[in-house]
Amino acid sequence: MPSLSPARLVRQLLFHRWFIPLTLSVIGCGYVLWEAAWLNGYAPRTLLGLVLLGVAGPGLAWATLTWTLRVAQGFQQTEQRRERQHQQLLALNKIGEAVNQSLELDAVLNHALDLVLELMRLESGQVRLVQDGRLVLRAARCVSPTFVAAEPAIDLGQCVCGKAAQTGELIAISDLGRSPHFAPTACACEKFEAVLSVPVRTADRVVGVIHLASQMPRTFDAAERALLTTIGGQLGGAIEKARLHAELKTLNQQLEAHVAERTHELVAAKEELTRKADVLAQVLAEERRIEEKTRAQIAHDLHDGVQQLIIGALFETQAARDALQRNPLAATTRLVSAQDLLRRIEAEMRRAIYSLRPVALDAHGLVPALRELAEGFARRTQIECRVSVEGTPRRFNPDAEVVTFRIAQEALNNIHAHAHAQHAHIHLAWGVRELHAEIVDDGAGFEIAQVTRQTRTHLGLIGMQERAESVGGTFAVISRRGEGTRVSVRVPVN
Repeated sequence: MPSLSPARLVRQLLFHRWFIPLTLSVIGCGYVLWEAAWLNGYAPRTLLGLVLLGVAGPGLAWATLTWTLRVAQGFQQTEQRRERQHQQLLALNKIGEAVNQSLELDAVLNHALDLVLELMRLESGQVRLVQDGRLVLRAARCVSPTFVAAEPAIDLGQCVCGKAAQTGELIAISDLGRSPHFAPTACACEKFEAVLSVPVRTADRVVGVIHLASQMPRTFDAAERALLTTIGGQLGGAIEKARLHAELKTLNQQLEAHVAERTHELVAAKEELTRKADVLAQVLAEERRIEEKTRAQIAHDLHDGVQQLIIGALFETQAARDALQRNPLAATTRLVSAQDLLRRIEAEMRRAIYSLRPVALDAHGLVPALRELAEGFARRTQIECRVSVEGTPRRFNPDAEVVTFRIAQEALNNIHAHAHAQHAHIHLAWGVRELHAEIVDDGAGFEIAQVTRQTRTHLGLIGMQERAESVGGTFAVISRRGEGTRVSVRVPVN
């Protein structure tokens, strides 16, 4: 036989609590009255029968059934509480699974809000998160666009949800119309009658609120409040996890971007090193070519100049020796001619030695060497060249002196070969830590971008730059067509 449910048992006991006693009373009274008539009206016995069968028996039955009804009602309430707790546990598990299914914050908030509204059988709700000291709307259901536009963000302590976030306590209002303090709020303007704000908490702080609303007055009992408080804790943990995931995702993206950037920089640096290696190989080849050309030129000069002069001097001294006894005057003339040849030999040798390395640079320093270079350049090219000095000249690193001199020498050679200039100027500015040398001309100038496409000229500029960088200096060229050229080099003098 199937068992009765607690609710059905209570309904039957409610009916039978009165039906059975009344039926017993009617039957007992009828029986006593029938018996009294049959026994010719024995009054004391009839009265006792009425009391026992008409009143006491039904009263006892009513008391028994009333006690049974109370037990059944208690059992029904226990079953209802158990069922309600079971449903709440199921709801908590469902919400917990829902908020843990995704690590995207907005998806978590929207899913959790839908489940809470379904659980509480409400139609309207919002989720707001604390950002920069304000509650910012992140999810909403069944609220008007006017409401969303009016309160996209509210200050802590403002309205019901602001107070819940500020105090960290659940706030429930069953009839908003009877709360004059909240009459001007947006919830009242939205015609909400009952509102409930649940703080969303992490372990140490309030991170937002779940704000539920109904357009009908409603009382939220203690069990519902406890359930929503637990849900607020669950959602707070999910929000914290989603935020950590978002931060980790951002850090990963930044790391990937940084790695990509560094990889690109390394690839670019590798390509630049490869390019520089190729250019340096070309520079070294060009320097070797220039070196061989210089050696060939010196050998040619010595062969065609010095050697011929030496042979001539030998012939002159031999002729003077032969004429010494016969014609002393002719011998004297020959000796004078030999001396002239020897002077020319000395000049040629000096020029050859200077082209290899100026003696004045080692003996006297950079300024005298540059002055000598400028004078020789002016004599040879008919281009006026002057040297100006700013500051106090002094000796410094011999390698840096040679670099500065060679860059100036190369710049003057370029002026003679390409600039078509009338004037050149070498300016030296001595500072505490560095020497700034500039070689300026008033020639035709050039477009640097165009020159860099010409290998020979470009390699010359690269060679000067490499010279400067080899001693910790810097090199720059400023030029524009029709405006002359300015070569600038800075080298340390410490």
